[in-house]
Order: sequence, then C-alpha cells, then structure tokens
Amino acid sequence: MTDFLDSKKLYHAFLGGAKAVIDAKDGLNAINVFPVADGDTGSNLASTMLSIVEESKIAVSAKETLYTISEAALFGARGNSGIIFAQYVNGMHFHLSDDKHVSLGCFASSVSGGADYAYNAMGNPVEGTMITVIRAWSEAIAQAKDHGTTFQEVLVHALQQAKAALDSTPNMLRVLRDNGVVDAGAKGFFTFVEGFTSVINDKTYVAEVEHLPRLVSGDALDQAPVFRYCTEVLLQGEGLDADKIRMGLSSFGDSLIVAGTDTKIRVHIHTDEPRLVCAYLADYGMMVQQKVDDMQNQFDVIHHRKYRIALVTDSVADLPQRVMEEYQIQVIPLHITLAENDYLDKVTMDTGTLFQRLEGIDAYPTSSQPSVKAVANQLSFLADHYEHVLILTVSGKLSGTYETVKKAAAGVSPDIVVLDTRQNSGAQGLLVKAAAEQIALGKTFAEVQSFVTQSISHTKIFVSVPNLDAMIRSGRLGEKGGAIGNTLRLKPVVSLSDTGAGTVSDVAFSLPNSTKKIAARVKRMLARNQVAEYAIVHADTPERAAEYEALFTDMIGKSPAYVMEISSIIAMSAGKGCVAIAIRMQLDDGEEI
Repeated sequence: MTDFLDSKKLYHAFLGGAKAVIDAKDGLNAINVFPVADGDTGSNLASTMLSIVEESKIAVSAKETLYTISEAALFGARGNSGIIFAQYVNGMHFHLSDDKHVSLGCFASSVSGGADYAYNAMGNPVEGTMITVIRAWSEAIAQAKDHGTTFQEVLVHALQQAKAALDSTPNMLRVLRDNGVVDAGAKGFFTFVEGFTSVINDKTYVAEVEHLPRLVSGDALDQAPVFRYCTEVLLQGEGLDADKIRMGLSSFGDSLIVAGTDTKIRVHIHTDEPRLVCAYLADYGMMVQQKVDDMQNQFDVIHHRKYRIALVTDSVADLPQRVMEEYQIQVIPLHITLAENDYLDKVTMDTGTLFQRLEGIDAYPTSSQPSVKAVANQLSFLADHYEHVLILTVSGKLSGTYETVKKAAAGVSPDIVVLDTRQNSGAQGLLVKAAAEQIALGKTFAEVQSFVTQSISHTKIFVSVPNLDAMIRSGRLGEKGGAIGNTLRLKPVVSLSDTGAGTVSDVAFSLPNSTKKIAARVKRMLARNQVAEYAIVHADTPERAAEYEALFTDMIGKSPAYVMEISSIIAMSAGKGCVAIAIRMQLDDGEEI
C-alpha cells in the first residue's frame, strides 16, 4: 500500500491518465455536444495530453515534476476542456508542497487548490461539464485525507465519486439529456482519473468498451454556434494579470477562459472578432501561439456537408469568403511574426492592419508555415467526415507549406492528395475555385485531380509593383540590386515561372507603362486562347484595382470573377500599392478550366 507519492510515481500516474485520454479520443469526439457540437473535444484533450507525454520530465522533487507537467499542459492546451485541465494542473502545482514525498494530506491540498484555480480561470463556469467532475474528485480526496486510509483506497473512492458526478451531468445540461450523452469534457477528465488511479494501484488501465453514438443532425444538435471563432492565444510576458485580462476580454464573446501564471497565460474565447482579441492581447505581452477554429465551418461540415470531397487550400490563395463558404473550402492559415507576436494570415492579421503596424518598426515581419501537428489535427477532422481530401497549396518554390502539408497528410491518411499549384495569390485562388466547381458538379476524385493538374499550366498572374522597398525588406531582393532598381525608379511586373518560382517578366519606368506591359501580355494570351475566368487582387489600393477592373473588363469582354485585397503574406513581399491580374485560360481542347 502507498502512503505517499514520490516524483517518479506522480509522473507515471499523470502519463497513465494522459494515455488513457489519448486512447479515448474518438469516443469523446462522438459525444461532444456542448458548448458547441463540433466533435473535437476528444481531439483537443488528446492534443493537450500528448504534450504532457512528450514534454514533461521526472525531476528531483514531485513539485518540480508537476511543474514540468503543468508547463507542458499549458503549452499544448487546446480547446475549452484542454485549457481548463491545464489550469487545474497549474493550480495543483502551485498548492503542492516542496517535500520530497507527497503525503495524502499534501496531495489533497494540491487537488483542492487546482479545482479553485480552474473555476477562477473561467469567465462563466457551467456545471455539468468537466469542472463539475474536477470538483467532485478533488473534494472526495480532501474529505478522505484524515481518515487514515491509503492513497489506493482514497483514489478508488474518489473515482467512484467522479463517476457519480459524470453520470449526473445530463441532469444539469438539457442538451446532454436530450442527446442521451454525458459531457465530453467531463468524460475526458474521468478517463484521465481512471488511468491515473490504475497506475497508483499498480494496475494496467483497460478502457471501458462503449458503443457511443455518432453525432447526428437533430433539433438539439442542429443549432449553429452563437459566436463563429474559437480563438486561443498563448501569451508570454512579465507581471501578467489574468484577472485584468479576463475582465478586458469579457465583452468580446463567451466561453472565456484565462489560465496560467504571471509569465505565461493561455486564453480561450468564442468570438466573432479574433483580430480584435489579438490586438487587445498584444498590449499585454508577446503572443507566441495562436489557434483560431471556424466553429461555423466545423458545424457545417458535421451537420450540413455538401460534398464527398473536402477541398483544402492555404491562406495565400486569394478567394472571397463568400466563395469559400459556398463551396465549404477549408483553409490552412500561414503565420506572420510581427513585433515578436505570432499572427494568423487573414484571421488575426489582414493587409490593412499589416501596413499600419509596419509604420515605425525596425524589424520587418516574417512569415512561416504552420506546424505539422497543427495541420495534421485539421486534416484528421476532415478525414473523419469526408470520403476524400484534396489539398491545393501555394507554390513549393515560394514556401515550405507544400512540404509541411505533405508530411502532415501522410501521417493522417495515405489517401489524402496534396498538389503543388505552382501558383500564389489570385492565380492559386482561381485554381481552387475551379476545383470546387468540379467537385460541385459531382466529378470523381480522380477527375478533379486530373482537372487541376492540367489547369495549373493554363493559369498565370501578373503583378504591378510600385517600388522595390517591400521586396528588399522582406529579403526577396538583395539590398544592392534593390537600391539600384529604386534609384532607376523601376516598376517591375512580377510573375511566376512554369516551376512556380518568382520571376520578373517585365520592367517599366512608370506605373502606367507597367500596366501597358501587363495588358500586352494579356492580349497575347487572348490571341492564343480564351479566358475562362480572371480576378483582380491588390494591396490596399482600391483605386488601382478599379482601374484594372475597367481596363480588363473592356479587353476581355467580361467582368472579373472577383476583386479583393491580397493575403497579408503576399503583401509583405509585394508591398503596398501593388495590383495584379490572375487569369485562368481554357484548356487547349476548348474545355473550360
């Protein structure tokens, strides 16, 4: 029998609980109906637990070990339940004594303090969720600590109390009762406790076999989320005040959780304005992580899926939001680091905001592709709900996104297909739109792939750049060559080669001449073939975009498919004032592409 816990035992107990949750991921996703029926609670908790498994370590004392666990949990926390769990562990660490051996009384104080931390982190704690089971388990341990019992006996009793609390969750939340399920987050914590207890009792954890219902459309589930975006930010700094940050964010949405310490805080909120949330947080510290999930999109995929094929692209593809929503196109956002803060392209950073922030800063922003893990999480969700997944990425010659996505896809399913469009911006957007239209027509997966592959070489983009400043600052052009070009007042026309590499297709000495050179190229393309579709994109210059729209509408004989502002990723290297025409030509056999 165990009268105390040491560092090693505590570590292995946490790993036992974490692995139990990871194994239960699919079952937890299946019963996820609150606060949003988006089927990702299991995935979010599993991701949080995986961070604990991979990053925590056995230290000299139990308190130090629990510190590594709490840090790993906070860093890897995802979703509402993941962040609540991370804050619970953080509170446990704070309230654990620094004794070499953890007595039952010390452990009871730790879990009770953790429960208080978890409650206080939430803007509006809702009973019938994970927090209810956390409280029940912690109180059961605290009540038994003075009865002279062993850890094993106390934890077995506390597990029974946690099970009773879990079973009562449908009585507290009508949405659970109407769907005949317990709360997914509460079930996740109970599963953790089962694994934790098994290790303390020197037993192998065996998950309970359940036949869990898959989410189905119905009156109780068929309710769209109140706010669109589940927004999470990891904030680092000195003297961070969680209460002040929580109060300041309370008007931005609901499901607010602010968890962490005075140097590291994880924020979770459901909001319609993730960009404003991040702008607010940037004043408090350095945002080192951001994750924004489109809950409306997830809801539609689960309950109102239109097609058998999921079409995915990255945020470099310039395509209007209305088109994305019409065809349920999924987007992988690229990252921008600006003033040491991490932003998501087109989600928490747009082109206008980028140019405003560039004024008065010395370090030019940089861009990066998302992590393999983040992409894999997104693709795993899609693979669970679609028969096929097709991904069209920005040119591999311009970004590492293609390789990252390929690696992530291979880890999820060998059937996911990733294609390098060898394009960017509006040209990439037109390819994605054409692929979506083929999917909507009911074409087979193989037919859509073939269609896109042929279409790539029939798609071009020509960009008129007002100066070379952005290209120099972003590193796309050497300072010496750029300085000469600016001295000569060159106005280059930038395009992409057949391999997808950036190239200067023409050089002019004025913007009107730059436009004339682009128009001449479009005329030559028209002489060889017909334009199936074209788009006008720009960087904070609606006047030049309107000029191009009028010019090419007259030349081509039809209006552009759309006119829009470019991705902030592209704006970084092209610069303010650039404008482009992207063209998708018909195939050689006359079939429209």
